[in-house]
Amino acid sequence: MPAHVFAVDAVAILFALIGFHMAFRQRQLRGWSRALRDRGGEPRPAKAAKPEGEDPVHYALIIFGMMLLAFGIILFAFTTFYAALTG
Repeated sequence: MPAHVFAVDAVAILFALIGFHMAFRQRQLRGWSRALRDRGGEPRPAKAAKPEGEDPVHYALIIFGMMLLAFGIILFAFTTFYAALTG
């Protein structure tokens, strides 16, 4: 297979992994973003934790994460199958 197929597949896998984490591992993703934001500075005081169902960003992350996950899987499959079946 050509090198560009592997490059596109790597990007597609990255999209799928990011989408999976956005949709199903929101606590972990928010912890990473909090750690990146607080890196190098004073840690911010912790806010009172709200249940995930009350957070308006929760459903947006699920929807966008599922869309990104599906796009990554489809991009990977179409690119790989096209290259394998035509080459």
